[in-house]
Amino acid sequence: MTTRPLDIAVIGAGNIGTAMAALLSHAGAHVHLVARGVRLSEVREKGVTLDDRGNVIHARPEACDALTRPMDAVFLCVKSQSLAAAVRANAAGIGPDTLVIPMVNGMPFWFFATPEGMDDIPYLDPQGDLAERLFPHQILGAVLLMTVRMEGNRALSSNTPTLSIGPIIEGADRPRIAALIEVLEAGGVRVDLTEDIHQKVLVKLLANLATNPLTALSGATLEEVGQRPVLREIATRLATEFRDWATMQGFTLPDNDWLVDLMIDAGPFPTSMLQDARAGRALELDAICRAPLALSRRDGTDMPLLARLIAELETQSALPLSETALPAVLGRLFPDTAFSKG
Repeated sequence: MTTRPLDIAVIGAGNIGTAMAALLSHAGAHVHLVARGVRLSEVREKGVTLDDRGNVIHARPEACDALTRPMDAVFLCVKSQSLAAAVRANAAGIGPDTLVIPMVNGMPFWFFATPEGMDDIPYLDPQGDLAERLFPHQILGAVLLMTVRMEGNRALSSNTPTLSIGPIIEGADRPRIAALIEVLEAGGVRVDLTEDIHQKVLVKLLANLATNPLTALSGATLEEVGQRPVLREIATRLATEFRDWATMQGFTLPDNDWLVDLMIDAGPFPTSMLQDARAGRALELDAICRAPLALSRRDGTDMPLLARLIAELETQSALPLSETALPAVLGRLFPDTAFSKG
């Protein structure tokens, strides 16, 4: 008796979507890659390619502009601000038993979910589309550790993809999850099935919040943030603000030494927000910055440095800033003159 390949959709054909479509196809899944416009035409004509340090995977997933039937699993690989629209447009592909894996940065919309439904988090689901269309039992929280950038039609990766996934509430379909993990691992993804996905999400958010907006402002790579004293000081202070809030919620997050080592070990890698800034795309400020700030204030605390950084990003006409413009902005972030020199 043969088992049919899993029908797996990847919504979004950017860096992560392209890489996931290639890896899942390589594992033998029937992959449906949802894309739009020119990118959809490219995928239909050329397929997708992932170059992982010289190991090249080429695949030809079924490309479409929207799903038309329920999938076994759906990977949401779009920016957080596009998540609700993507779910609305592909509602036909998400049945009540479909596993849904949001592969987004920042505070996830499901973080405070209960078996009864989603709890509201400012900025993340303002119209209630996600809460209306998705059941908590079908959502797998996910933290992907994979450095990917696009070069033309090709996704370039410099590390082995590592994916932590876990149910966000009790009652998830364990056999379906096991089948999905088997496919992921066959494709070369190192999978960690965790019962503590909330903790892992906050660890990644700590790093994202401390580095992504700062790199979009300054143009620095992760390595440069870790090496330049003023940028390193800003990043660690941002992390401390967020860590203080997480501690109030009962979570223990890594210290600033861990964060600095992480940045330096990443090398000259541009964060996703820096890549967006360079390309003139919208930044993921809602999920990575505004939502954590709003939660902090809702809980009676604050993140004043993060608030000033958000204000600077909102008022700049072009990002990242030039080296000549940057010192004045750093001086506003840190009013004392010691921090106005980078």
